[in-house]
Amino acid sequence: MSHALLLAAGRATRLGAIREHYAKACVPIGVTTPLRFLMETFASAGFEDLWINTHYRAEQVRAHAEAHAPPGVRLHFLHEPTLLGTGGTLLHLWEEHGVLPNAVANAKMFTDFRFAKLLQAAEGTLVLHPDSSLTTFGGLRFDSQGKILGLQARDQGPAAGERAAVFTGIYRPHQHWLENLKNRHNSEPEQLLCAIRHGLMPDWKHSQAHLHLGFWCEMSTPQRVHEAQMVLKRPVTEA
Repeated sequence: MSHALLLAAGRATRLGAIREHYAKACVPIGVTTPLRFLMETFASAGFEDLWINTHYRAEQVRAHAEAHAPPGVRLHFLHEPTLLGTGGTLLHLWEEHGVLPNAVANAKMFTDFRFAKLLQAAEGTLVLHPDSSLTTFGGLRFDSQGKILGLQARDQGPAAGERAAVFTGIYRPHQHWLENLKNRHNSEPEQLLCAIRHGLMPDWKHSQAHLHLGFWCEMSTPQRVHEAQMVLKRPVTEA
């Protein structure tokens, strides 16, 4: 079976007034939303089980997912009364359900990336977008062989012999990350765990860059929501 984890639990604090009506994953862009778009995209790529974590406006996220679940897809919800962080959710999914997902995606984007590629990709593959602004988003450094080397600061360029690109929030996690996340949780149980900083970063060798040269649009601020509506040529529906 193929599993995807859609991260939809964020507080959406950077969305300003929009968050008064919507969870980030449920912001309407024309006739769709990031969550609906990703569910449909994953389903068309052959993913059978979709895991969705919830926190802020959890009822809205769950109702929206259930209303628009593609036929044949099994939905599973991971409610977090207290946010666990991206790494905490990944660790919880493994420890409580025995699932290491084939793909993870932040439920705040639109893209033409073919998620079926992650079913064939090696564990530890991270999808990077070289056409997005490193100054705006920051990114990851990688070498000529595609091996991830570390974080790329927004105010610096990559070192000689290296490249850098924006991390899209799309990846196939590595089994090895789980041990790193567990160790970090045991040492700092109150720490919000990040899949990249606390799962991947302690040992960069378990990672590989996949460059996506197509469309990718992240929408975590009102400006980026507006950019999404312009790029997709559909108006945002205001509440």
